[in-house]
Amino acid sequence: MNDIIKTAIITGASRGIGKAISLKFAANNINVVLAARDKTQLERVQEEVKSIPKVKTLIVPTDVTNEEQVKNLVRKTIDQFGKIDILVNNAGVGRFKRADEFTLEDYHYMFDVNVKGVFLVSKYVVPHMVARKSGQIINIASIAGKNGFKTGTLYAASKHAVVGYTWSLREDLKEYKIKVSVVCPGSVVTGFGGKKTEKVDWSMEPEDVAHACYYLASESENVNTAEVIIKPRYNPRKIDWNLRK
Repeated sequence: MNDIIKTAIITGASRGIGKAISLKFAANNINVVLAARDKTQLERVQEEVKSIPKVKTLIVPTDVTNEEQVKNLVRKTIDQFGKIDILVNNAGVGRFKRADEFTLEDYHYMFDVNVKGVFLVSKYVVPHMVARKSGQIINIASIAGKNGFKTGTLYAASKHAVVGYTWSLREDLKEYKIKVSVVCPGSVVTGFGGKKTEKVDWSMEPEDVAHACYYLASESENVNTAEVIIKPRYNPRKIDWNLRK
C-alpha cells in the first residue's frame, strides 16, 4: 500500500470477520468507517482501532436493510473523509434447517440482509466511485455461494445471489476503473448463525479472511482479482465460544 491513506466502509464491522477486516485495514494505514446495528460493539472495535497510529475511524450504526440509514452511512463517510476508496459488504446472517422447516420470515431475514443489504450499500456508494473513476468493492459471500449443503437451502441461495450480483456489478463498473471482487470463505470460527461446536477440525479464523481482503485492497492497479475462494486446512483445536461472542 502506498503512502496515500485510503478510506474503507466495512459493514458488519462489530464482530467476527468484519471486525478482523477493520483491524487489518487500520493496521495497514486505511481509515475505517465501521457500520453495524450494534453501537456498543462498534464502539469497542473503534477503541481498538484508535490504538493504531495514523489512521482515523468513524462509527455509523447502520441497518443495511434500511435505505435511509444506508444513505446516512455514505453521506457521513464523505463528509468526514471526502471520499470512499473501498467498500466491504460483509454484513450477513444465517439460519440453518431442513428446507421445509424454513418460514417465510426466515427467507426475508436472510435475503434482506445478505442480498438487499449488498445491493443498497453498493447502490449508494457506486455513484461516488463512478464520479471519481476510482474505487473498489469487496463482497463477502461464502463457499455456500458456490456449493450447496444440508440445512443450507436459503443461506446458500442468498450467497449464490451475492456471487452473481458481484460478477455483474464488475461488468457494470470496470469501464470506470472500479474494481469489484467477491470472497467466498469456507468454515470460519465465529459462532455465526448460532452453530457452535466444541471442536472444529476444518475451520479458519476471521483474520484469515481479513488477510485475503487486504490482499485484494493492496494488489496492483493493473489487475482485479474477481473471485477468491478460501478453504481451511486441517487445524484441530478446542474453541472457547465465550470468547467468540
